[in-house]
Amino acid sequence: MPSKSSTNSVTRDNERVMVFIDGSNLYHVLTQSCGRHDLQFDKFAVKLANGRDLKRIYYYNIRQESDSNPNMGIEQQRFLDSLYDTPYVEVRLGIWKQRGDIMVEKGVDVMLATDLVTHAYKDHYDTAIVVSGDADFYPALQAVKDVGKHVEVAAFDTNLSAESGRVADVVVKFNKTYFTGLWMTRSQSRSHAAAASRPEVSDEAASPNGEDKAATKAATARRSSSRKPASTATRTRRPSTSGSGSRTRTPAVKKVADRAETRTPGESRAPDVTRAPQETAARERGGTGMRRTPTRRRVGGTSSGAAADGARNGRSTPKPPPLRTTTESKPDSARVEPSGSPERRRGWRDRLGLSNTPE
Repeated sequence: MPSKSSTNSVTRDNERVMVFIDGSNLYHVLTQSCGRHDLQFDKFAVKLANGRDLKRIYYYNIRQESDSNPNMGIEQQRFLDSLYDTPYVEVRLGIWKQRGDIMVEKGVDVMLATDLVTHAYKDHYDTAIVVSGDADFYPALQAVKDVGKHVEVAAFDTNLSAESGRVADVVVKFNKTYFTGLWMTRSQSRSHAAAASRPEVSDEAASPNGEDKAATKAATARRSSSRKPASTATRTRRPSTSGSGSRTRTPAVKKVADRAETRTPGESRAPDVTRAPQETAARERGGTGMRRTPTRRRVGGTSSGAAADGARNGRSTPKPPPLRTTTESKPDSARVEPSGSPERRRGWRDRLGLSNTPE
């Protein structure tokens, strides 16, 4: 009967694979066995899949912090940034508790076991590859097998527990030569270090219309102050092509202002009859200017302004009728006779057409 331990997994056609990596366990075992841990996880997962359909890679670890060694957190952050830039890799970070001088991980194993069983019940993979030899995972491995999925455990021989070796369908044993060609090159290390040192964009800067209201208002004020006021801007109108010739029209507001400047103080506003009727009609039809309402013409008066205005418009101002003086003599017919006199009676009989009979 063949052994289930091998250096390569079994290949099956159209088999979906997910890789679950215990990051802390792999970090320590790589440092002990290979003396380095700068692994290219995308190539590492592809080699574990061995030609099968690799769906996703899950990496589990804790965020390391140390008061005695501040560089520990910086180095881990660079490593996590490289994982974030790797396609199809999901990073799960747990917490840690300080127990005396020992730092204890919390939540990492539970997250790995939960994702392992959840994706199995949701039928997201056919084979799960667990990169860890920890014995704490064997109940989850058995639950996955009970759903009908295959389980492979990948670990160094010195780090493989007996429980995980018995439950797994296939055991992939690592050695130093297994990681040949999977380490980062110097250029890749420099690029990852440069990416880690790049300043991050805050949420306020990424969504200027959202959280950072003060910055948005300041930017709007700067833009509005730098713009030129619309009232002082010179607008160029398109030349009219409806007539026989094309010309550039001056806005009607500017024309009114020019006429207001040339008018004398005593001058009254009157309609300009010298303007071409075609231009006035075209402006009223196109809506390019304001329609001028004719002002009421002054009749009479002796002001010099009115006389000048009438002369300019080609009209003569009508003169008022002469006043009657008191020195003029009234005609005899206009004299008032006393009531009852013969002349008074004779006058009204004549107006009625009655014959003049002697009284």
